[in-house]
Amino acid sequence: MNIKEDAKLFAINAHQGQVRKNEPDKPMIMHPIRVGILLEEYGYDNNVVAAGYLHDVVEDTSYSIEDIEKEFGNDVAILVKGASELDKKLSWERRKKHTIDEVKTLPFRNKVIVCADKIDNLEDLMLKFDKSGKRDFSKFNRGEELQKWYYTSIYKSLIYGEDENNPIFKKLKSIIEILFEGKEDLFLKHLIFKGDEEYYKNLQKLHAQKLELKKLKSLCELSKPYIIEFSGTPRTGKTTIINNLYDFFKKGGFKTTLLEEFTTSKYYRENLKNEFRKMSPMDMNIAIVEEVYKQLNFAINSGNEIVLIDRSINDRQIWNYRSYAKGDISEEEYVSLRDKYKNISKELIDFLVITFTDPQTSLKRDYNCSLALEPRRFMNLENIEEYNSSFIKLQSFLSKCAKNSVFLDTTSISIKDISIEIAGFIMFSMREKYIDMFKNKYKVK
Repeated sequence: MNIKEDAKLFAINAHQGQVRKNEPDKPMIMHPIRVGILLEEYGYDNNVVAAGYLHDVVEDTSYSIEDIEKEFGNDVAILVKGASELDKKLSWERRKKHTIDEVKTLPFRNKVIVCADKIDNLEDLMLKFDKSGKRDFSKFNRGEELQKWYYTSIYKSLIYGEDENNPIFKKLKSIIEILFEGKEDLFLKHLIFKGDEEYYKNLQKLHAQKLELKKLKSLCELSKPYIIEFSGTPRTGKTTIINNLYDFFKKGGFKTTLLEEFTTSKYYRENLKNEFRKMSPMDMNIAIVEEVYKQLNFAINSGNEIVLIDRSINDRQIWNYRSYAKGDISEEEYVSLRDKYKNISKELIDFLVITFTDPQTSLKRDYNCSLALEPRRFMNLENIEEYNSSFIKLQSFLSKCAKNSVFLDTTSISIKDISIEIAGFIMFSMREKYIDMFKNKYKVK
């Protein structure tokens, strides 16, 4: 018998329909599974890991310790009992005081389960506060001061008679210090971001969102990489935003790749451009998208978790409409391309980002980031106006071509703020996808 997997499945069924008190869009079972994973990561034995999965079953479901013993044996039952509180009909203070006293004399294997439970609960609480920028204890039975008393006292009981330098105990202490004592990285706050405190606060919110995604990823991998397409008016900061996001996710431990704009890539220029130019506009469009489709599928099958792609399927939609509006392709050809690309996009693209600005602002930015005063071959008011007009006509349609999308006017927004806003939108969408994937994997309601 694989006692860990059996315990996980038992806990999933036992907690069916329950949700996290502080984040009701998350199934409650996420917490016990994280506790089990944490105990396994710290190298504890199979029975301890199994008890981690089961630690809330007696406390929060109709199952008893006798049920646990019958299913998993006496050792696991004793471990689960040590992590279970008194009858919840008793007052909060009485239950917590009893737990603090009991934990002090528990065997070490029992203590690490209690410790892992507290680590995961406090991590979730810390991330929730950091994401919102607000400390809100209103969903809890008692406020911040009593919560601080409880967790600080539990920590002292856990290390009583034990080595306080044990990694799992040090982890809990670190979280308590950050959450309740305000410990933070003063190097970043007082040196790196001195004078730019608001930007630092926004980065902290993004960082918390990313850490939450990593926790969700540890519970359930996505069935395919999360694919984000970027398009829009030239000189809206798109390339900088893409590079910022690539760096952001890469440093967060996500396997991330970036696909450059196909029609300006070295591969296209050296291998396909001359051949494609001999084709009709219709055939050239199809050939370009087929190549992009190959690129995307290669990236999907290369072990990536996030794929950022510059001007892909939906950018071709805008150019196709422009060609149709100018009479370069017929309505029949345009509709055929539109529907074909929409199906490909809905299959592959998880998030579509389109940044735009007015033609004059776009052109001003082009001159201001260059030393050259010569007239631009492509970057002129007429071309930019045609692109923007095509995008505006297609905006409602494009919003249905990807699972999620954002269209952002960057005229009066700094690149830093644009990157923060878009990263927030993307991670909110990724969070929903991870939660849905978890529910489907474990058939959680």
